[in-house]
Amino acid sequence: MINQEQISTNQFVWLLFIIITSVTVLQAPGILMQTGSRDAWMSVVGGIILDVLLAIAYAYMGLRFPKENFVQYSSTILGRWIGTIVGLMFPFLFLLTSVLVMRSFSMIIHTAFLPKTPLPIISITGYAVIAYGARKGIEVIARVSEILGPIYFISVIIISLILLPSADIQRIKPILENGFLPVIKGSSYIVTNYGICIIMAMFIPICNQPRNGFFAKFTAINLGGFLVGIIVVFSIMVFGYQQGVNKIAPSLSLLRVANLGTFFERFEIMWMLIAVGAAIIGSAQLIWAVSVGVSQTFGMNHYKPLVLSVCLISIVLGETSFHNQGLHAEFLQFTAPIVAFFIETILEVFLLIMALILKKGEKGHFKDIKLWPTQGQSKS
Repeated sequence: MINQEQISTNQFVWLLFIIITSVTVLQAPGILMQTGSRDAWMSVVGGIILDVLLAIAYAYMGLRFPKENFVQYSSTILGRWIGTIVGLMFPFLFLLTSVLVMRSFSMIIHTAFLPKTPLPIISITGYAVIAYGARKGIEVIARVSEILGPIYFISVIIISLILLPSADIQRIKPILENGFLPVIKGSSYIVTNYGICIIMAMFIPICNQPRNGFFAKFTAINLGGFLVGIIVVFSIMVFGYQQGVNKIAPSLSLLRVANLGTFFERFEIMWMLIAVGAAIIGSAQLIWAVSVGVSQTFGMNHYKPLVLSVCLISIVLGETSFHNQGLHAEFLQFTAPIVAFFIETILEVFLLIMALILKKGEKGHFKDIKLWPTQGQSKS
């Protein structure tokens, strides 16, 4: 059964970290540089601040409706019919995000490493692993995240140290040359990427310490934002923002520059193995969340029968919705943020307000949200 699955606070953190980096690490840095030029790194910081504010709402709702995720408490607050419609929008966002993440990584692999391999073959292979992970359950996904997350983070730190001789700090100056407006625009974009962490609402009910939901999100968004910030800063310092915006995947371009003398090169192959692994784990989380949300909505006993169907739908959407890389990039930059903002922010704030007005759920206070992890016995 779904409710029998359980994760620790540490696993909670790395699950969120993996999904943040999977969504942002490839193409978001280029879009940020296009929006904020030299000040793109400031947009990363602004996005973190905005996302932490959003996390407070999700953490509070997780405490107000214990043992329920947002798919479930949507019906508790709004009633069966309206609540079902609203609740299904969250799995829809997860499905859309899984399509975009796997499409991005599949195209990068196809373009940079396997140009003779048909793109659908790459996607199907990835989804086969994703389906296997999602069917194994969130506990297995969490344990893999707990191993892969720190490796991912440390690898980026090491690569940034290797790139230091190629970096020129003068390229990030002058700061705020065009004022705050580009920074605000960039922050508005990147917060919709960070916002996929609303999946925390699916994890809070199965965490052995539900009160640590905000701590997990706060830690993960700072780790993930720091990683994205490093990629943005080094992309500007190594290439200059004028060239950085033309890179399809700035992180991959940086890795091609990195080397240790003449005897240790081609870091991009090793790093892409880690990044693709993270993308698969992140997508497995999303497919799991879609399957769980839909199964709970329709009163199914288990989510596993839905996993293969959800993966198939994701494959079909990815292959039929974007006929070329330009359409995919345009959707990522303009359409996806609008959809994400509506579901991640407007819907959740609406549910919070309605819960307070209608006095639904258990009485609680925002002071119950913990910035530091609480200890104690796991919930049964």
